[in-house]
Amino acid sequence: MSVPSTRSEKPAAVEMPRPTVAPLVLAAGMALVAVGVATSYVFVLVGAIVLTTGLAFWIAQLLPGRGHVHEPLVEPAQRPAAVTATTGDVERIRRGMPGYRLRLPERVHPISAGIKGGLVGGLVMPLPAMMYGLLSGHGIWMPINLLSGMVLPGIDQLTVPELEEFRPTLVVTGGVIHACVSLILGMIYGVLMPMLPRVTKPLAWGAVLMPIFWTAISFTALGVFNPAVRTRIDWPWFIASQFIFGVVAALVFMRLEKRNAITAGALCGIAGGLLMPIPALLWALSTRHSIWYPINLLSAMGVRHAAELPTTELEQFHAEWLLAGIALHALFSICFGLAYAIVLPRVPAIPTPMVWGGLIMPLLWTASSYALMGVVNPVLQQYVDWPWFMASQFVFGIVAALVVVRSEMVYTEPAGSGPEGPAGASPT
Repeated sequence: MSVPSTRSEKPAAVEMPRPTVAPLVLAAGMALVAVGVATSYVFVLVGAIVLTTGLAFWIAQLLPGRGHVHEPLVEPAQRPAAVTATTGDVERIRRGMPGYRLRLPERVHPISAGIKGGLVGGLVMPLPAMMYGLLSGHGIWMPINLLSGMVLPGIDQLTVPELEEFRPTLVVTGGVIHACVSLILGMIYGVLMPMLPRVTKPLAWGAVLMPIFWTAISFTALGVFNPAVRTRIDWPWFIASQFIFGVVAALVFMRLEKRNAITAGALCGIAGGLLMPIPALLWALSTRHSIWYPINLLSAMGVRHAAELPTTELEQFHAEWLLAGIALHALFSICFGLAYAIVLPRVPAIPTPMVWGGLIMPLLWTASSYALMGVVNPVLQQYVDWPWFMASQFVFGIVAALVVVRSEMVYTEPAGSGPEGPAGASPT
């Protein structure tokens, strides 16, 4: 009598990897350590703790009997039946049919458009830097000498008068860096422009232009009324605070725009003002200042000689300065929120290419340059006047975007070699 074979019987359960957050914790620890190398040893310490914890969890999962679980299978009657293949029932996809095209977008800018945009933008980009050199008295050579410090060692050891001199090696190096970066960014513009999503009007004005206006007004007003405060502000972090305010205010306004404009403006200003201090507090912690330093600087805007006090004094808690700073912050937030809600319905929408090419991408380039310079040469990070640096990026972004958008667009051929596809290939 033969015994039936059980090899064809399906198991009642399948062995699966046990769910774990260990890889995510390990990756977060590695990211914190990397951030700490460029910013502060506090992040390195926290990252090392998180990394060690994630690694320990992951190793524990690899121990015998720990890393897998048995997942029971459903009853055989509830399992899907075998699929019987048939031929000749599916129509071939041909040109004009939905789903035929496999390459998007349909129309793109040629590579030459990006090159032209990068060249034209690179030609006008130095104008704000030259204006800064002339207005500050440093001369036109200091900006390009600082640019060469991104690759040449020893630039941080030069004095300010030496950086203001004409040095052929530095000028040639800075010019090469500027030309290469301009061409690369121009080609990135040409490739990305047709594929970037549309930016709504509230976000374009609230998250981009309003922070720029606020930063420009603050920078100019402080230069006239209280220059001592302006020299103490870390402007890239200041811009980050304005960006947080603008994004939050725009999102809240889009939820409340059907209400009264005054109510919507006040609420979006309050919401943005509540989250706006987060970058300032992070900056204070990363630079080893106390959390009272940013609010004391804010209150010093109304006291002319307060910013001339030593840093140790500005890092201490002062009840009257705290109240003054909170009052100024609340006043500015509500006023800008009201102005945003009242003016927004009366201003035109910003074209999406101008938002991305002329506004958002320069912000990203400024942030990456600030972070990179902090790693490569932190001394030069202090020499650069970042509001003027950002102005140069915006000039480049707007001009390059205009050149790319106004250039012709070419049609991209679909994937394959025609409606039948490549020889011997099956239709998709």
